[in-house]
Amino acid sequence: MRRIVALLVVTGLLAAMAATVYAETATVTVTSDSLSVTPDDVTLSTVDLDGTDQISTSAYTSNAWVAEDARGTGAGWNVTIEATDFSDGGGHTIDISEPDQEFKIQIENANITVIYGNTKPTSSVTSMTAIPTAGGIPLKIVSAALNAGMGQYNIPPAFELEVRAETVAAVYTSTITVAINSGP
Repeated sequence: MRRIVALLVVTGLLAAMAATVYAETATVTVTSDSLSVTPDDVTLSTVDLDGTDQISTSAYTSNAWVAEDARGTGAGWNVTIEATDFSDGGGHTIDISEPDQEFKIQIENANITVIYGNTKPTSSVTSMTAIPTAGGIPLKIVSAALNAGMGQYNIPPAFELEVRAETVAAVYTSTITVAINSGP
């Protein structure tokens, strides 16, 4: 009988302890940041004039451009590019609006990588595409759909510049304008 009473007392204590339930909450505040793109300088290969038209290239760089959407809205985004004509500062130019002097960009979808985030963006320039002259309508090169592209992404571009045979030997530069915009 004592064993039964002791067992009932122990069972009663365990039942009383098991009935005590605590409900606590955890709270986190998530704040938004901004939409940004970080391009890198472009170095094109040297052109050795030989009496024929040439192509100067810049292969995909390990210093990939980075697009970041830290807004937390899922609104999507797109990156655009435009460039000035190449100039040597001495009156000689490479007019990139001319069909045989185009400055081109390519970003292959397979080369776009996720640093952090969800669904990666897609390229609009999967083959070499002419970059428009500054002041015109910029070229959309990468975009993230609604509810995609939230995070950081490497977007490594390759470039190509067509150089005519009659181009004056000099060092030419162009200013590239890269922008990131809200919406796909």
